[in-house]
Formats: sequence, structure tokens, C-alpha cells
Amino acid sequence: MSLRTMKFPSLISLSRNSVAVFKRFPTLFVVVVFATALAYFLMGDPPLDDGVEHQLWQLLATCDLLLTLGLATDLFAESRAFNGIRKWGLRAAVFVVCGLLYTVLDPAEYQTDMVRFGLFIFAFHQVVAFAPFIKRGSNSDFWNFNKVLFLRFLTAVLYSVSLYAGLAVALFGIEELFNLDVPSETYGRLFVLVAIGFNTLFFLAGVPTAFETTPAAGSYPKGLKIFTQYVLIPLMTIYLAILLVYEVKILVEWEMPKGIVATLILGYAVFGVLSLLLIWPIHNADGNRWVRFFSKSFYLTMIPLILLLALAVYQRVSYYGFTEKRYILMALTVWLAAITVYFLYFRKDDIRLIPVSLALLALASTFGPQSATAISRHSQQQRLAELLNATTEGTDERPSVITYLLEAHGLQSMQLFTETDLDSLDKEITAANADLPPYRITWLKRDSIFGLLDVPPTGVSDGRHLTIRREGAAVIPVRGYDYVYRIEPYGSDSTVIAIGKSSVRISLERDSLLAVEVEMGNDTTVFFDLEPLVEEIYQANKERKLTPNENDGTGFLYPAEKMEIHRETPRFTITLLLDQVNGDFLAPHEASSRGIYAVGYLLFREK
Repeated sequence: MSLRTMKFPSLISLSRNSVAVFKRFPTLFVVVVFATALAYFLMGDPPLDDGVEHQLWQLLATCDLLLTLGLATDLFAESRAFNGIRKWGLRAAVFVVCGLLYTVLDPAEYQTDMVRFGLFIFAFHQVVAFAPFIKRGSNSDFWNFNKVLFLRFLTAVLYSVSLYAGLAVALFGIEELFNLDVPSETYGRLFVLVAIGFNTLFFLAGVPTAFETTPAAGSYPKGLKIFTQYVLIPLMTIYLAILLVYEVKILVEWEMPKGIVATLILGYAVFGVLSLLLIWPIHNADGNRWVRFFSKSFYLTMIPLILLLALAVYQRVSYYGFTEKRYILMALTVWLAAITVYFLYFRKDDIRLIPVSLALLALASTFGPQSATAISRHSQQQRLAELLNATTEGTDERPSVITYLLEAHGLQSMQLFTETDLDSLDKEITAANADLPPYRITWLKRDSIFGLLDVPPTGVSDGRHLTIRREGAAVIPVRGYDYVYRIEPYGSDSTVIAIGKSSVRISLERDSLLAVEVEMGNDTTVFFDLEPLVEEIYQANKERKLTPNENDGTGFLYPAEKMEIHRETPRFTITLLLDQVNGDFLAPHEASSRGIYAVGYLLFREK
């Protein structure tokens, strides 16, 4: 059924479709309703502590796993005509698997678990495409089934966008016309109802059985042909031209490829594979010479690009070691090479291999010694060991490696480098600071491991952003002063204020607040230069003499007397009292470009 013949569903058809979905996919229906209710609750900014809220968001993400893996399982059971007991046994297994993933993974604590979640979601979506065709069906059945899924998905998105836009405009109109105060989260909750509830149930209502045939089952949609011929392939041509010219430039100038080249090559590959899948039924049809030419030339054009991609990946890994993102990039490079060899050398056209191989690759990257987590952790541990044993070269990279291991794999990943029980230390810091936001607890753990490994929290040139606060900054010592004026790194560059009977102009250096100029009239001008203080803080940071701010776990404290600068004029004693100095504390000679900003007060005392 084409988009032109589709009509927007009525309430009666929606109710019928909902009943049909419940009968065919009962567990998926329950998951959709639960996920919609949970997202509706979370969009209301509920008064929950961070730990509980993170668990609920993780539960919502797990619902995505339940939906995709559950749909794949139900379609597989339908294709095999399983009875009720076997079908419900598979459904129960899906809940067990996803429940284990919810228990084992902790994306709020470890970045690597967030990557794992993404890999599982990607893999399960691929499984939906081929689950009914495991050792069954033909390529034509597979293509037609996924064609219907693809069109149903586009239709569901179109209807959902239209429905949300219409309801949101209507809600806004009611709010304006009747002077009602509609909470802002209402629009978010409306989006949840449409995007998760309506959109998903509408899509499920149109999921075909694996081998159903209709009179138009074998027909090729003209819209897909036009979309592929006039949108996807021209985009690919632009990508290919840019990449081939860049590859020639590399050969002529003999330089290493830039990191962005990997993104462009993957974009070309994605567009190309998608185009091949869309035009597969007509790739051998008469009257489609452009289709045959494209089908034969695509994998040939991939050969030089795969070599360029491999070079780009090798450059990053050889310099900086593996991370999860570099591992995935390497895995996709190997996959592209294998697929290219398969379709060129073996002359096969079994397009089911594409989602099957992608699903297996994603699953293999989640757990085990070959996984992205294991390879990345081991690679960065080796790199840290080399950096800790180095004398000078590369030592400025130690903070970034330690921060990566902490945020991606936890304190325990650095147990090899200290005799302190990091597991106990991790639990101790978490328990002692349970009232702090998670990111501040991470900062405390980071500062602790820096101290244990005797690594300065920042190197000379790593550009780490520091926040320096005056000790006792919550209290302003105004005794003995007559006037107070607050200065901040934003607002007007120059301000005129009245101090007693005097008119005073205060000018701030805008690009980098390293100077404050006070003009008192009668050619009396005082100048506060913050550069000596910044250099002093830089040296203290370099020598690890800064005191961590344990009050809220952010930044460092600096002695109050050193955060004061005094100046004298014939009529006033003026003190610049700094509450906070923050920015990228690099080497002193780079002060003009590092963006140091200060917040504080000008205190005036008449003589």
C-alpha cells in the first residue's frame, strides 16, 4: 500500500489496531504501555535522587531492548509456527536476557556500559530484519518483508510528527486564548505519548508476517527507485569525489590522513550499502543500466577507500591506543573489507548476510576478551604503564589516560598500579559523598587516583580547565570599607558608578579578564594586574600544591590573603577581592590565549 492511498487512522481503527497488536504481540504491547508511562513520569521532573533517576532511565532504555529482541523472537516463532508453550518460553527468555543486561550494565557509572547498551540496541534491530528467515525463505521474501517494515516505519514517523505538531499547536492555542498556564513539561509528556505510545503501536500494527504474499508483494515501489537514483547515489558521488581527491592529495604530499576522513568513508559506505539494498530487486532487470553499473562499481570504489580508512584507524590506534570508539571504527573497517571481498570475489548476492554479519559483529563487541571493553581497557592500561615509567616525554598525557580509565572502566581498572584497594576506595568515596551529584563524585575519585599514582592533575600543556576559589569565599570581609562593587566576566566592558561624591569608571579586559582598571577622575587611575596571581596559581598547580575544594568536590581552594590586591589613591584605599578565578591554566607565556576569567568585588574605603 502506497503512502498516497493511506489515510490517517481514526479512533475506531486505532482501537482495533491496538487490540490486534495485543493479541499478536501481548508482551510487546505491555512493554510499550509501561515504557510510555515511565517516560511520561520521568518527563515531569520527579523529585528523585540521582541514583534512582538513573536506574529508571536505564530501565527505559532496557525497554528498547525488550521491544526489538521481543519483536525478533515473536517473528521467529511465527515463521516456525510454534505453539503457545514454545512461543511463551521464548518470550520469557527475552525478559531474562534483558533483565540480566539491566542488572549487569551500569551506563550511569561506566561509559563503556553505555557503549555496550548501544551495541545491543543496534544488534537487536538487525536481528528483527532476518529473524524470520533463519534457514528459511528466499532473498525476495527477505527484501519484501523489510520493504514493508521500512515503509511502515516511515509512515509511523510521518503520522507521529503530524499528530504531535497538531496537538502541540492546539495546546498552545488553548493556552493563549484562555490565558491558561500550561506547564512546560506538558509538551514533553505529549511528545512521549505520541513518540513512544502511538508511534510504536502504530508500527507494530503494520508488521507483516514473514512470508505473507499479496498481489503487489513483488512489485518495486517507484518512490524507492527515485529516492535511490536521485538522492542517495548523488550524495554518494559527492562523498566519493571528495575522498578520492583527498586520497590523491595524501599520496602527493605524503601526509597522514585526518581523523574526519573516517567519518566521510563510513558515510559513503552507509549510503552505498543502503542504496544496494533498496535497488536489489531490480539490479538485474532490463532497462536499468544505471542500476547494474552502480551494483558492479560500488565495491570496486570501496577498495581504495578501505585502504585509506585502515590507514586512518592505524594512525589513531598507534598513537593513542584503543578506546571503544576506535575499536568500533576498526571493527567496521574489517567488516567493510570482508563484505567487499565477499561480493566481489564470491559473486554472491545473498543480502541477508549484511544484517546477520552486523548483528554478530555488534554482539561480539559487547563481552568477552575480544570485546571493545576488554581490548580498550587493556590497551589503555598498557599505555598508562608506559607513561608512568617515562621520564619526560608523554607524561602530560597521563591525566587524560587516567581520566578515561576512571570514567569508562572505573577505579578498579587501575588496580595494577597501586597497592591500595581501589574497590574499597571506590565504595568509600561513593558512600561518603552520596548527597553529591555523580559527576562530583567522579571528580573526587579522579583526584584520589591522581594522588595515589603521583600524577599532577594537569600537565603543562594539556589545557585542563581549573576553578580556583578563595578560602571562605562565602563571606565577604567588608569591615572597614564603605562601598562594594561586584565584577564579573560578562556584561559591559566599561561601567561608570558613583562612589560617594566621586564618579568612577571601571574597565575590564574582555578577552581574558586579567586586568581591572579604575579611573577616579583628576587623572587618578589604578590598575589591577591579575597576571602575577595567575602565574603563581599555575606554578602551584604544576607542583601539586593546590588544595582540593572538599566542600563540594569542585576545583581548588586558594589562601584568602593571596586573592586580594590592594591599591592606594589620594582619596581611597581600593581592594580587589577575588572570589573565583577559572580557565585553562597553561604555561605563563600563553596567558593571552587561555581565557582566564575572574569573579570578585572592588572594595572602596574613603580616607
